Amino acid sequence: MTIPRDDASAVVWPSRPPVPYVRPTTRVLSIVWHHQEHRLSCEAAALRMALSYLGIGAGELTLMGYMGYDERQAAFDARAHLVRWGDPNTAYVGNPDGHIERYTGYGVYFGPVARAARSSGAGVLTAGTGVRPAEIYDAILRGDPVVAWISNTYHRVPLSTYVAYDGKRVGYTVTEHAVTIAGVRPDAVFIDDPWFGPAWHSKAQFESAFATFNGMAVILTPAGEG
Repeated sequence: MTIPRDDASAVVWPSRPPVPYVRPTTRVLSIVWHHQEHRLSCEAAALRMALSYLGIGAGELTLMGYMGYDERQAAFDARAHLVRWGDPNTAYVGNPDGHIERYTGYGVYFGPVARAARSSGAGVLTAGTGVRPAEIYDAILRGDPVVAWISNTYHRVPLSTYVAYDGKRVGYTVTEHAVTIAGVRPDAVFIDDPWFGPAWHSKAQFESAFATFNGMAVILTPAGEG
């Protein structure tokens, strides 16, 4: 009598259905909040926080040095309306310890901030305007911190304009502000605000404020990836 032996190759195991990938909808990056060191240094403070998540330590004044300064004074017409000033798309305008409502200091936009990020050793995936909120949320979910420009009123405000000394027309508001986006969940955004502090804000509130500068943001990533 022949006794059959087990043959593993003949065994047909029941198959399991593939497990569908569920895209995460919530993530908060581990970023230590930093209060801005100067009255109008929110952009440098926000960049400092974003860089810290990438393991890069850089002080505000170092970052502002990379951005450059335009210290020329603002010029006004006979009705005391601002007509000429520096170009924040080129360098930091005014004095970081000045007063924005007195036009002795203003700030800086995405170009110089992206330059400072690269000079500090980070990669830059996106730098510009027209950035959609969904792009920011996706960046946070994959672990890329974001510097975003908003109105400090946390709702959209209209921009006024002046002609910069380089001849370019600049949109501005005295509520200009930059923050670090550090987290997202289905209904809200976690913002490390260098002046007001860290907090969750509804997506509707953030997106309204973010629309002030037509979706201006800098999305960072580790060096070599941007």
